[in-house]
Amino acid sequence: AHRASSSPVVTLNYRQYGDPTDAPVVLLHGLFGSAANWGSVARQLASERYHVVVPDLRNHGQSPHDAEHSYPAMAADLEALLDRLGVGKAIVVGHSMGGKVAMHFALTSPERVTALVVVDIAPVTYAHDFNSVLNAFEAVKLDEIDNRADAEKQMKRSIDAAGLRAFLMQ
Repeated sequence: AHRASSSPVVTLNYRQYGDPTDAPVVLLHGLFGSAANWGSVARQLASERYHVVVPDLRNHGQSPHDAEHSYPAMAADLEALLDRLGVGKAIVVGHSMGGKVAMHFALTSPERVTALVVVDIAPVTYAHDFNSVLNAFEAVKLDEIDNRADAEKQMKRSIDAAGLRAFLMQ
C-alpha cells in the first residue's frame, strides 16, 4: 500500500457493470457528483467487454462522510475498494475532482494503473469558490420540504440555472 493519508479509509459505495473477468475500468465523478453521473458511459463500456467500477467518492452519494476531504485520502479509499474487489490494475478515468483523485492514485500507486484518463481538470492548484452552491444547499430548509420539487423551489432562490439545480438535486 502506498497510502500517504493519515485519515482512516472509508468504505466506498459503488456500482459495477459488466463481467468481473473483463478488463477493469474505474470511473470517478467530480465534485458534488456521484456514481449516477457515469451510468450511460458505464453501461456502454460494459457492453464493450469492460468490467466497470463506479464509486461514490467520500462525502458524495451514498459513501460515508468524513471530515478529511483530501486527494490522498480519496486515493487511499480507491485503493481499498480495488483491494476489496480483487482488482489489481485498472484503467482509471476521472472527471474534474475525480481527475485529481485519479492523478494522485496514478502517482502513488502506478503499478495499479493500466491507463489514466483525466477529463476537465489539469494537474495544477485551483482556487475554487463554491460559496454560492454551499449557500444554496444551506438555504433548503429540510423540515419544510416533502419532496424534490419543494427542495428545488427553495434552491431556485439561490441558483437561477435550471441545469445546475438539477445536477445539485441529485
